[in-house]
Amino acid sequence: MRRSLRDLADIQYGKSPSEIVHEDGLIPVVGTGGVYGRAIRPLYQGPAIVVPRKGSLGNPQYMSEPFWAADTTYVVLPKNGANGPWVYYNLANFDLTKLNEATGVPSINRDWLYKIQFEDPGEPSQKRIAEILSTVDEAIEQTEALIAKTQQIKSGLMHDLFTRGVTDDGQLRPPREEAPQFYKDSPLGWIPKEWELKRCSDICVSVIDCKNRTPPGTEADGHPVIRTPNVRDGEFVWADLAYTDPISYIEWTARGRPVPGDVVITREAPVGEVCMIPDDVDAPCLGQRMMLYRPDANVVLGSYLVQVLQSARVQKHLDLISGGSTVGHVKVGDIRNLLVPWTALPEQELIAENLEGIREQLLSLRADATKLRQAKAGLMHDLLSGRIPVVLNTPADTEEVAAYV
Repeated sequence: MRRSLRDLADIQYGKSPSEIVHEDGLIPVVGTGGVYGRAIRPLYQGPAIVVPRKGSLGNPQYMSEPFWAADTTYVVLPKNGANGPWVYYNLANFDLTKLNEATGVPSINRDWLYKIQFEDPGEPSQKRIAEILSTVDEAIEQTEALIAKTQQIKSGLMHDLFTRGVTDDGQLRPPREEAPQFYKDSPLGWIPKEWELKRCSDICVSVIDCKNRTPPGTEADGHPVIRTPNVRDGEFVWADLAYTDPISYIEWTARGRPVPGDVVITREAPVGEVCMIPDDVDAPCLGQRMMLYRPDANVVLGSYLVQVLQSARVQKHLDLISGGSTVGHVKVGDIRNLLVPWTALPEQELIAENLEGIREQLLSLRADATKLRQAKAGLMHDLLSGRIPVVLNTPADTEEVAAYV
C-alpha cells in the first residue's frame, strides 16, 4: 500500500543555531551538508531525519540522538507505526531535487514534501528492510575506515621512503636523528647522502605541455582526451572520459603523442594530481591544464616518478608555487623544472615495489566499497519499491544482502 509522508511523519522547521553554538557544546548541529558544529542544547530529541530545505537539496541525515537542526532544514519526525530508519532510507532513495520550485536558490516547499509517497509494507517489514540496509551501510563504513587507515599507512610509508630511502637489502636507512652521517640537506629537506635533486626535464626524454584549450568533443569512438578530472590520487579515472575526433587529435598531439607509461600531471584546478597512462588507454591526447612526463628509462622508472611526484615534499613545493589555493596554477616552466628526489635505479625499484603493494591494497578496498555501494543501490530500489519482499525473522546478513554483495 502506498502512503504519503504526511501519513508517516510530521515535518517541522529547523532554527538558526547562532545563539546556542559553543566550542564546548556536545549536541551536533545539522545543516544541509551534515553536521557542521556543536550546540549547548538540542532542538529535537531524535530519532528524526534532517532534510535540506534550501540550497543543496540531497543528502538527508538520520539522527538517532538529540540534535539541533539549522534553519535551512526540515526535521521529519516519524509517527507511531513508521520505522525511523525505514523512513530515512525512503527519503535517501527519493530524488529530492524534483521538488525544487525556486528559480534562484533551490528550495523545497513543505506541502510538496508531505505529498511524497512510499510503498508501505507494514511496520515489521519496514524494520526488516531498515536492518538489511543498515547492514550494508555498516559494511561500507568499515570498508571506508579500512581505506582511510591504509591511506594513512601509505602516507607514512611514502614519508619514510622518500626521506630515508632503502638499502640494498630493502631496509629503511636509520632515521637522521640516529645517524646524521647518512644524510645531507637539500632545498626539499634532508635526503640520503647518495641521493640528488634532479629537474624533471633532466630525467625525462621529453616534457610535453598541451594547447591552452581542450579539443572539441565527439562520440565515444574517437580519441580519449585526458583532462584534470581523469587524474586523481595517483590513478587514472575512467569516469567522464571525453573523446575528440581524429583531425583534432592530430592538432593536439603536434608536440608529442601521449602513450601508456607516460606520467601526466595537472597544473591547475587542482595542481599536482598525477598518474601513469594505463595500457588500455588507446591513442589519447591532453586536455587543457595538463602536462606529460616521458621518463628516460636509463635514468628514472616511471613507477618511481609517479610516486615521488605524490610525495609530501614535492606536493608542498607545488602548493607553494601555485599560491596555495584550489584555483591556483603552476606555470609550464615550473612543471618542466620541478625538482624531485632522485636515486639510482635499483633503489628506485625497491621504493616503487614497496609502494605498489599498498597501492594494490587500496585499489582492492576501493573496489570493495564500490561494489557495496552498488549493492546498496540495488537493495534500496528492490526492497523499498516492494519488488522483492523481505523475509522476516532471519539474520540481516544472509540471503538478502549476500545476493547483492
